[in-house]
Amino acid sequence: MALAKKIDHVTVVVKDMEAAVTTFRNNFSFPVGLTGASPELNMRFTCLHIGDALLEILQPTNEKNAGMQFLSDRGEGMYALSLEVESLDDAVAQLAKMGISTRVQSFREGSRLCFISPEHTHGVVLQLIEYTRPR
Repeated sequence: MALAKKIDHVTVVVKDMEAAVTTFRNNFSFPVGLTGASPELNMRFTCLHIGDALLEILQPTNEKNAGMQFLSDRGEGMYALSLEVESLDDAVAQLAKMGISTRVQSFREGSRLCFISPEHTHGVVLQLIEYTRPR
């Protein structure tokens, strides 16, 4: 059985949230969904709908966000691929058996996520997400 159920979202890190949202909305007609800020993660975000997945536009709000380091090192671009899992605990345990470490954290109320180091994913920042209540 596959570890993940589906692609949940792709995250793009940008310097200017409004410009990026306008670009994706105007060029591709992606409808805007949830927009907000996450002070605990030092970021602003906007989610655009693409079928049953999302394109998450992320703008760091200060130097304490890993996205800011990404912008400094690489410039704007794709930051992470997020896969939805049925049970984050089961997925983390399965990965641990293979020697793959993860960093688990709670996120917005109703979800938990973990990050997998790019050293285990051919350079891709991979995130697993579990929704603890219906979206």
